[in-house]
Amino acid sequence: MTTNYLQMMIDSLNKKKGILIRIIELNEEQNQILSEETLNGDAFDDNMKAKGSCIDELDLLDEGFQSLFNRVRDAINANKEMYANEISVMKRLITEVTELGAKIEVQEARNKVKVEAMFRRERQEHKEAKRSASMAKSYYQNMSKVSNEPQFMDTKQ
Repeated sequence: MTTNYLQMMIDSLNKKKGILIRIIELNEEQNQILSEETLNGDAFDDNMKAKGSCIDELDLLDEGFQSLFNRVRDAINANKEMYANEISVMKRLITEVTELGAKIEVQEARNKVKVEAMFRRERQEHKEAKRSASMAKSYYQNMSKVSNEPQFMDTKQ
């Protein structure tokens, strides 16, 4: 029975590795979206939703892995030699998963900087548009106060 649990844990780690690779791909796609001159809001939202669903899957896998580990921990500790192959496979997978996690953190930090720069740029453009609209409104208000009759100034004395 413990061997089956260990195999399920290995399968869980393989699935987690696949999901992390998918998140890396989504981060690269997000980087492309953020590198464009104008933001494609729909593509950005779709990307964020896809990453959110991947993260939800990771949470479920982590909970399942921890539950299985809690069931077999004592049996593994008592018979380490018997499960040496499974343990080595899990160690290798955990190392790979950890490396993928570190790569994702770097990507997320890079994309966060790009998102913040994009928001600053959008805020600046919004400010400029607001100021231009205010100036145009002020101009039209001032012009509406001016009489429609032609006005001449007598320069002769």
